[in-house]
Amino acid sequence: MALRRRRPRLAESRALAATVAAALAAVAVAFGAWAAIRPANDSGRDLPIYEEDASIILDGNMPYRDLYIEYPPGALPMFVLPAVMFGDARDAHWSPPNDAGRRYHRAFDSLVVLLTAAMVTFTALSLAALRRPMRTQAISLGVVASSPLLIGHVFVERYDVLPAALTAAALAAAVRGHYRLGGAALGLGAAAKVYPALVLPVLVIVAARHRGIRESIMSAASAVAAAVLVFLPFAIASWSATWAMLRNQLGGGLQVETLVSSMLVMTRNVAEWVGLATAELTVRPEEHGLGRDVLHGAGIDATTTTLNVLLVIVLCLLWLALARSKNDPREDLVRYSALSVAAALVLGTVLSAQYITWLIPLIPLVGGRRGTAATLCFVAAAALTHAWFPSDAYGNYLRDFDPSATSLLLARNLALLATALVLAVPVRRLLPNGASSGRTPTPASA
Repeated sequence: MALRRRRPRLAESRALAATVAAALAAVAVAFGAWAAIRPANDSGRDLPIYEEDASIILDGNMPYRDLYIEYPPGALPMFVLPAVMFGDARDAHWSPPNDAGRRYHRAFDSLVVLLTAAMVTFTALSLAALRRPMRTQAISLGVVASSPLLIGHVFVERYDVLPAALTAAALAAAVRGHYRLGGAALGLGAAAKVYPALVLPVLVIVAARHRGIRESIMSAASAVAAAVLVFLPFAIASWSATWAMLRNQLGGGLQVETLVSSMLVMTRNVAEWVGLATAELTVRPEEHGLGRDVLHGAGIDATTTTLNVLLVIVLCLLWLALARSKNDPREDLVRYSALSVAAALVLGTVLSAQYITWLIPLIPLVGGRRGTAATLCFVAAAALTHAWFPSDAYGNYLRDFDPSATSLLLARNLALLATALVLAVPVRRLLPNGASSGRTPTPASA
């Protein structure tokens, strides 16, 4: 009897290992293809900032207290490690890159490759726990593995893959019932780039449904403890500067790349084309110096406030619906995690091009026809993001609201909106009578 039980488990383990190996090979191919086609010296404007911050830190300065850093402290390893991995990069120059700059660039890209491989592995573990069909697993892992080609520059040359990998780790743990471990991973992710905190209420609610209130409290406590451990040294050194960084991350004006901004600009362009008078819209740098370009004009401040309030209401309604749901907790976990982040991208007042990375480990986990439709919409949004930045369209949009560039941006944002709507619509409206939703009828196992 024991031998009969071990054989299926051994077969499943071998199938999972083969799947992971194939996915990792796909990651290698994707990064190899990206290295072959990307422009020479494609470091952008963020990588030199990362290197400069790392060099100042390595000179003995305390982040936030001795120098202003716009990113949360959990992101610092992504900046500092490349400076020491392949030789000291403190003599780097970037226009064009010298040897030290190229070493830093290669080291940073190496970390991105490793984190992408980790994200693919965690995604494979989640798909196996959710018992997705092999074809579905192959497609989902293919989407995640192809991220460098699908999204392009802003995936490879930004650090958002770090919180994305931690989010993938959190879901891989949570779908197996390890909610406290998942909470700790989300806490570390939030310490690197705030947004994984949106997934924490989903995990806590699912933990309460599956294991009870005590488990949900412990899961939340694990997340808070992990985040506090990262923030604490810097808060002790300079609470005011650390808090100012966090406040700036969460605040600000209406960034020009958001859905609402692109709709306002398109409305302005159409009105001008037909000869109607419109309120003046301009682009200005963010006052807090975060490298964001924000929209200014009549009614923009009120629009920003309305969006903030609307986002809070929508998220609360989503989490309330999750608490009342009778579906499989694992399926709700992956669906509402993806939906919470997608809603923040659609309704938020900030939407930089690299934020598309946040959805990579989330959307491919959603099952059934809903998951297929959401993945297709996400792939379209990712491909349009690749076309949008970096390109002439981005500069043309900022300079004079070029209609073609505005159309490209609006199309990307509408694809993101479609992704969120597919995730939100009740399943009975997605499926014909009698069709399967891909839900697993049993709750998550211990």
